[in-house]
Amino acid sequence: MNSGDNSGPHMKTLLKALLGTVVTLLVVGFVFRGNLIEFAKDAITKDMFVSADNDSFDPGLAIGSTFPPLMTQLGDRHVTNISEFIPDKGMIFIANRSVDW
Repeated sequence: MNSGDNSGPHMKTLLKALLGTVVTLLVVGFVFRGNLIEFAKDAITKDMFVSADNDSFDPGLAIGSTFPPLMTQLGDRHVTNISEFIPDKGMIFIANRSVDW
C-alpha cells in the first residue's frame, strides 16, 4: 500500500513539470515564431535549387522560337498548315513533350 500512496504525489509533480515544459515551449515558440518560420523554410529549401543548369538534357525549342511544322489528319485530308483553324482572335496551342521521346 505504501508504494501506491507515494506514486500519487510523484505523478502530480511529473505532470506539473511536463505541463510547465509544454507551456514554456509554447511561449518561446510564440515569441520567436518569425525566426522559427524562417529557420524552417531555410531547412526545407536548403538543397532545393541548383545554381546552374549544366546537365546534358536538351528540353527542345527555346522560348520564342518557331514551332516546327505539324502534320495531322482531319477526316479524310492531311493537314500541315494550322493557320486555317486560327480564328480572328488567335489560337492557343499547347504541346506536351512525352518523357519517352
